[in-house]
Amino acid sequence: QIQHFRNYEATEIDFHSGLNIFLGQNAQGKTNILEAIYFLALTRSHRTRSDKDLIYFSKDTLKISGQLVKQTGNISLEIDLTPKGRITKMLNL
Repeated sequence: QIQHFRNYEATEIDFHSGLNIFLGQNAQGKTNILEAIYFLALTRSHRTRSDKDLIYFSKDTLKISGQLVKQTGNISLEIDLTPKGRITKMLNL
C-alpha cells in the first residue's frame, strides 16, 4: 500500500508469485512503484537524497506498507515519513 508517495495519492498493489510486469506510458509512475519498494526495504531512496522529495504534492506525510509472504510466516513492514524526515519502521515477525 502506498499513500502520498511521489505521484501516488493512494494505491494498493497485489503482487503474485513468479514474474510481475509493470506496463504503461512514460511518466505514469512505474519507476515510483519500484522506488517505493526499495524505500520500504532499505528506508532510503535510490533516486534522491532528500526524503521530502518523496512526499506527494500538498501533503505532509507519506506511508508505505507491505507484507512479505514466506513459508515460515508473514512479515509486515511499514514506513511513515514526515517533512521533518522522521522515519518509523515496524516489523511484525
